[in-house]
Amino acid sequence: MHNLTLQINLSPGDVAYAGVTVPVIAKFHRANVDEILAIVDCCKPQKTKIVDPNRRFPEPGFSQRVEKICAIVEEFKSQGYIDRIVYLKPGNSLQPILALKYLGNWVNETHDYGGCALMSYLAAFEMSKTRYLLHYDADMLLYQSLNYDWSIEAISLIEKSPNAVAASPRISPPFSTEKQLPDAPSLHEGRPFTPVEGGWKNDWFSTRCYLIDREKLSTYLPLIKGKILAETLLRKYLKRGYPRSPEIMIFQRVGRAGGWRLNLNSENAWLLHPTTKSPRYLELLPQIQHSILQGKVPLEQRGYADIKLSAWETFLQAK
Repeated sequence: MHNLTLQINLSPGDVAYAGVTVPVIAKFHRANVDEILAIVDCCKPQKTKIVDPNRRFPEPGFSQRVEKICAIVEEFKSQGYIDRIVYLKPGNSLQPILALKYLGNWVNETHDYGGCALMSYLAAFEMSKTRYLLHYDADMLLYQSLNYDWSIEAISLIEKSPNAVAASPRISPPFSTEKQLPDAPSLHEGRPFTPVEGGWKNDWFSTRCYLIDREKLSTYLPLIKGKILAETLLRKYLKRGYPRSPEIMIFQRVGRAGGWRLNLNSENAWLLHPTTKSPRYLELLPQIQHSILQGKVPLEQRGYADIKLSAWETFLQAK
C-alpha cells in the first residue's frame, strides 16, 4: 500500500445523495489505500449570528436524519465501501483533544460560524493511521480514468518539496483545448497559482477534496497562534465570523507560512461540486454521475468547479 487513508465526511445533510456518491469514491481508490474511514458528524451546529439551529435544523427532523445517515454508513460498511466509522456525537470525548491539539484550545465549537463542519475535518487528521490522508466531502463528484489514481501521483510529487503540504486533482473539468484558452486549474479561482512540476502551486487549501501529508501538517500546529490567535479572539469578542472555517484556518496558518497545495494538471482526474442540492439536482444526480464517469460534461461546465445545473439539464436532454 501507499501509507494512505481514504476518508469521507458525512453528516445528516448527506442523506439524499450519499448512496450515489460515496460508493463511486470508494471504488476509485480502494485498491491503493490502507483503509477507508468515515467521519460522521451527528452534532447540531451551535448558534451564531447567521445560524439559528432551532430554525435551520428543527426537531424531530434533525435527529431523524442523524439516524438515517448512521444507518446508511453502517450499510456502506457491510457492503465493503467503508472499513471504520468514527461518530462525532454531542459531548464526544474526542472533541477536547482536537480543540487542544489543532486549535490551541482557543476554539471548542463543533462547527464554523456558517454552520459547516469544523471538528469533522480535525477528526480526520487525528483518526487516520497513515502518513497520507485522502479526504472527500460526501457530495463530491469525481472523474478518474481507468488504471489511474490521482492520489498516488500526488504523493510522488509532493514528496519532492518540503513545503508541499497537500494536493488535489484538477478542481474543474479540463477546458483549455475545448475553449482555446491557456490552461489553469479553473476559470474562476481567485487565488494566484504558479506552474510547478505536475501542475500548479496554490496557497489555498480547499476542504472539499484533498490529499494531505499529516507529518508535514503537524509542523504547523496548532493552527491558531500569533496574529491568527489575536484575530480569532477579536472575532469571538465581537461575535463576527467566529469560528472561522477550517479552510481559512489552514490557509492563514499553513499558506501564509509558505506551505502550499499542488493542483495536479493531469486530465485523468477532475472534480465537480454542487453548491446547492435542489430537488431537481437530486433528480438528475444519477445521470450527471453517469456522464461524469464517462468524462462527458457540458461545454459550459468546463473550467468551472461548481455544478451548472441549467447546462446539465440541456446537455442531458440532448443525449
